[in-house]
Amino acid sequence: MLFAPGLYIAGDDVLDALSAYARAGGHLIIGIRTGYGDTEARARAEVAPARLSGAAGVTYEEYSNLTGETPVTAAADGALQVPGEARATGWADGLELAGAQALVRYCHPHFGRWPAITTHRCGAGRVTYVGTVPNRPLAAALAAWASPAAAGDPWLDLPVPVTSTSARNRYGQRLRFIHNWSWENADLQVPVPVTDVLDGTALAVADRLLLAPWDVKVLLETAPGGRARGDDTQ
Repeated sequence: MLFAPGLYIAGDDVLDALSAYARAGGHLIIGIRTGYGDTEARARAEVAPARLSGAAGVTYEEYSNLTGETPVTAAADGALQVPGEARATGWADGLELAGAQALVRYCHPHFGRWPAITTHRCGAGRVTYVGTVPNRPLAAALAAWASPAAAGDPWLDLPVPVTSTSARNRYGQRLRFIHNWSWENADLQVPVPVTDVLDGTALAVADRLLLAPWDVKVLLETAPGGRARGDDTQ
């Protein structure tokens, strides 16, 4: 799955590569302004989203700022479950379906004629278009729909503004990068056994992890006995 929101300045080769990614089997999720300008930031003359409209199965001509939060609802035949507190914020593209399926619609006297989020099969993959800036509940619902396997990730329930990203090292071991994006101290309980890669501190489930302002921790997930998860060399 590849997210490309707000990719305003992009060359033809970049936009074509995004389409090729979806056709090859990836799930491409694009957002407002993606593909709108060329490499000189000049508005493209093609149908928007430029060079991606066929892959996305949508076009648009109208768009607008949103001065407040606009309620949204799940499309009648959509598969995305939309929580009651979901909102569109900041921007609204008036998406016209050209083969795509509507997932989410605006609840608005004018914008309600258009979907806010759509999805479209593209080759062996899929392109989902997000025509607004989703608030946190809507973004979480979209992520859960797009990657249902991630719903069981024990690191999802973190205090704002702490985030977790992950990767595997050359040995297949799972690394976690925990960021505190604020000027305040943050602390959380670790959901799985980990070892701090930088200072070697071992933490068990429910142990507190303290983060200073703008701090980052690099953690290696370990099995209860201290062995790194995914490590078959020990």
